Amino acid sequence: MSLAAETSRAQAQKVFICYRRQETAAHAGRLYDAMVSRFGEENVFMDVDIAPGADFERLITEVVSGCVALLVVIGPRWAETTEEDGGRRLDNPADFVRLEVETGLDRPDVTPIPVLVGGARMPRREDLPPGIQPIARRNAIELSDGRWSYDVGRLMAALDELMPGSPPARRPMPPPEPSEPVPLGWRMILEGMLVGGVTATVARFLGEALGNGKDEGEVIAFITLRRTETMALVGAVLAVWLARRIWHTYPLRHIARGFLIGGLAGLLGGLILGLWSYLPNPDYGFEKKARVDLVATAVSGGILGSLIGWLWRPRRTGPGFVAGFIGGLLFQLVFVIATGWNNSEPTAAVALSFGLGTAMIVGVALLAMLAGDRSEHRSGLEQGPG
Repeated sequence: MSLAAETSRAQAQKVFICYRRQETAAHAGRLYDAMVSRFGEENVFMDVDIAPGADFERLITEVVSGCVALLVVIGPRWAETTEEDGGRRLDNPADFVRLEVETGLDRPDVTPIPVLVGGARMPRREDLPPGIQPIARRNAIELSDGRWSYDVGRLMAALDELMPGSPPARRPMPPPEPSEPVPLGWRMILEGMLVGGVTATVARFLGEALGNGKDEGEVIAFITLRRTETMALVGAVLAVWLARRIWHTYPLRHIARGFLIGGLAGLLGGLILGLWSYLPNPDYGFEKKARVDLVATAVSGGILGSLIGWLWRPRRTGPGFVAGFIGGLLFQLVFVIATGWNNSEPTAAVALSFGLGTAMIVGVALLAMLAGDRSEHRSGLEQGPG
């Protein structure tokens, strides 16, 4: 077949599947088979259709321009995939995936649809090159392996409304009861609590080596310094853990942000505890410490929770702050005030107290994030595609 004939045939195809072979070839292949069975081979285009010797860039531009729907298959590392020289592929203007997405976004008669596979989440707008940043605003559809047929049915129903002369829309079968998300969610919560709790315990134990100071000014300084050091390390470690769990990467910028936000949480908590407890009255009894630490721990917890929400996809900084704040309150009310646990001595008790408190904050924040995901998922099922 000549190049001109191939281009003419390709321009008649209405569904274009954009994907990266290194990451999502298997999912794209399954999606291609499903689309062909629904709309016919003449209406679905994937790069396996290109003949040897064809001008790939020219053909892709022409085909995308003539399609109705551009299905952008996004895996967990879609935005982070690199070239052989270490540069990110999306930053290369000649990258075929970037070219396909840019072309689809530039055509008013083409509807780009992000298709999330392999547990991927939508990339953030600021993490994408300017030419394809609008894709981050598009409503995505997730194709999970456990609900593949149902999810593909939802996608087909959306395409039925776009495709000219397509067969009557088929109503997708009701989804199976979600058996996997619940245990997976609880495992993530427990894992996060363990990461945060162990880090806080070790960091606080090391921080006790700084001493306590003698006069009021030194005591306040050491309290603030220890809390800042502890929460900064907790924030950095949580950022690394969330980067792996949510973003599937080890980005240094997340470590730095986690360190700074965690340090801010500890700094404010330390200042509240030190200033409110020591300056007005040098008598530092258990009841006064417990009351002031209630506020200090809640504030630190809110900031740490906002870090978790900020690193989540989609971002939920506000809910993260509220959840972390509540987690800090719960720990102080249940484990300290209700039990009368004086965690001032010895050093091991203080470190354990920080570990348990941090675990509570992280657990409540993660529970809020996963509850938000579940709520959005159910809302999407009720509203249907579109």
